[in-house]
Amino acid sequence: MENTETRAGISPVRIGIALLALGTAGIHLYLFLIEGFLGNGEMLPIYQLLFVGNVFAYVTLATALLLPLSPLARVHSFVRVVLISIAVASIASYFYVGVLDIVGHTAKAIEVLLILLVTVDAATSGAEEDLAGRFAGGATGAAVQLVIGVVIGMVMFLALTPFMI
Repeated sequence: MENTETRAGISPVRIGIALLALGTAGIHLYLFLIEGFLGNGEMLPIYQLLFVGNVFAYVTLATALLLPLSPLARVHSFVRVVLISIAVASIASYFYVGVLDIVGHTAKAIEVLLILLVTVDAATSGAEEDLAGRFAGGATGAAVQLVIGVVIGMVMFLALTPFMI
C-alpha cells in the first residue's frame, strides 16, 4: 500500500504548476495594483476583488500542491480540481468582459498551460486517498478531476456574470 509521505513529494510537474500559478498570480496582482488600485479609477470594485481573489487562490493552491507535507497529500485531488476551476472561471470571465490585451492573453495562455499541467499531475499521481475516500488515479482520475474542475469553473463563472458589467 502506498504511503502518503511518498506521494507528497515535489515533482518537476508540480514545480511547473507552481511557477505557472505564481506567474498568473503575478499578472493578476499587476492588474489589481497598476490598472485598478493605482490606475485611473475606472476599474470596478468587483474586478479588483476578483483580481485579488485570484492572486490569493493561485498562491495558496500552488503552495498546497507543492509543499511535501503528508497532511496536504490528502487534499491534492481537491486542490487540483479547485485550480482547474479557478483557471476556467478566469478564462471565461476574461472573454466575457471583452477587454482583450496582451497582458490578458498572456495570463490566459498561462492558465491553459496550468490546466494541462494539473491534468498531467493528476494522471501521473496514481490513486490517492483523499478526504472523500479513495480517488481514482491515472487517466481516469485525471479525466474526472478535469471534468469536475471545468464544470465547477463554469458554474463559478455563471454565478459571477451578473456582477460583471
